[in-house]
Amino acid sequence: MFHAGRLRLRFRLGVSLIFFAACLASLTMTMKGGVQYNLSLDSPSASQVSRFLEHSTWGPTASLVQHVQEIGYERFLQEQFEAPASSYPTLPLYPGTAPADCPTGSTCRRDNYSMYPLQNRFFVNALYGEDQLRQRVAFALHQIIVVSGVEITQPSRMAPYLQVLDRNAFGNFRQLLYEITLNPAMGNYLDMAGNNRANPNENYAREILQLFSIGLVRLNPDGSSQLDASGATIPTYDQQIVNAFARLFTGWNFAAAPAQGTPNYIDPMVPNANAHDMNAKTLLRGIALPANQTAAKDLADGLDNIFLDPNVGPFIGKQLIQHLVTSNPTPAYVQRVSEVFDNNGSGMRGDLRAVVRAILLDTEATSDTSPELDRGHLKHPVLLITNLLRAFKAGSADLSTTSDGYLNPQSQNMGQDLFNPPSVFSYFSPSTGVPGTNQRGPEFGLMNTSTSLRRANFVNTMVFSRIVVGTNAPTGTSLDFSAFQPLAGSPADLVAALNAFMTRGDLSADAVNAIVTAVNAVPASPPLRRVQTAVYLIGTSAQYQVAR
Repeated sequence: MFHAGRLRLRFRLGVSLIFFAACLASLTMTMKGGVQYNLSLDSPSASQVSRFLEHSTWGPTASLVQHVQEIGYERFLQEQFEAPASSYPTLPLYPGTAPADCPTGSTCRRDNYSMYPLQNRFFVNALYGEDQLRQRVAFALHQIIVVSGVEITQPSRMAPYLQVLDRNAFGNFRQLLYEITLNPAMGNYLDMAGNNRANPNENYAREILQLFSIGLVRLNPDGSSQLDASGATIPTYDQQIVNAFARLFTGWNFAAAPAQGTPNYIDPMVPNANAHDMNAKTLLRGIALPANQTAAKDLADGLDNIFLDPNVGPFIGKQLIQHLVTSNPTPAYVQRVSEVFDNNGSGMRGDLRAVVRAILLDTEATSDTSPELDRGHLKHPVLLITNLLRAFKAGSADLSTTSDGYLNPQSQNMGQDLFNPPSVFSYFSPSTGVPGTNQRGPEFGLMNTSTSLRRANFVNTMVFSRIVVGTNAPTGTSLDFSAFQPLAGSPADLVAALNAFMTRGDLSADAVNAIVTAVNAVPASPPLRRVQTAVYLIGTSAQYQVAR
């Protein structure tokens, strides 16, 4: 006698065991395109809109797909550029050492000495906020210009850094560099706060060059490495330039403290003339700054020197493409975006709004097919969570109100502890490759046999169960499958609808047939169980977990 529960278990286990290998193959097997063509942006199909929303939001929803079909990509982007930022509240500052009435294990310690309130706010914003694109771009910037809660442990100290990213996501990159340089959390994290002419610290000087702006080697506009006469790459800077920037960044420290023992992490850092190195400095491209300049003047000139470097466009542009669209953009795609960074069409350099628009509306992002391109990227845990939850109208555990956003434990279990990246190199390196291939796959830095199983377990938890109400989860989280239950009587129709909704019809015929067989083995009543089985099997597939 056939046992539906055993069949379902076998399917769950089978998907879990093959998921890691399937994802490794998917970037090279399922994302190849044919001839590239220009998409009509005025009347996109539901499938095309869904792909566009995977790039520009925390996940497509049925209502949002319909909205974009009605108004088109251009108007949707304009709506997003104008939408007020959800952002993060400015929290009360607490002393570095928790007071006696805020003991370990208390809600006071949780709320004021961990990333808990910011993590919850992040997921609430992602699930329900109207400023979806700003949030996606800000999170991409967070992964490029890193501050980590591993060291900046208090949410009140981290929130102003996150506000800088939100505020400048559609602004100018030069202004972003200025605000992030003087942000106290960054000042603490990379040791610019208190940097003194007597013993200049190299940390911020090195990382703003290597990671936040120009990278290690000279680039062509298409992101490829420039080579010297012997075929070797050309470094962008040397130790002398690092030393010069280390001296340039001296003389800055926290603004006046609001209370004794409570440093000011809200206001930008301020200059201290006595601590600033006023000697001459030679920066990138041999540009020299004269002696006797103030800390503010040196800072302005130094940031201009970095901002005007020709490497910034391809270096930052390529990483934004990787975070939003595809791990392996063609050189032509990178060059088109780099050119927009250099000139937004009105003579302005560094206009991130124009850069983001160019990334999202580029033919390689919007076309169904692209030449010589392994399209897409593995959804990192945060994106996997938001995609699944937005698709099925996540609400509270009883669906009477909204989710509380207590979802970071799920993300952390899959390898991504939100706002706590392990190093200045972020959650994963942009240079990480897909194992066994020559393709880039940065998010695969979080993928191993253990985390691949945990990804399947996460889908299982959300589909067949919920996050229950508890001390840390005041309302809990669950999904709403009611829209698909009327189709449960016809497994083929149910799977076809979910295939179109979740993967834009990308499931192979073999996968569709296998899932239909599994759903047929589940009793027709209650209909919810059939829907859950189908959603689970699609949600754990490589075709769903790799965004294309």
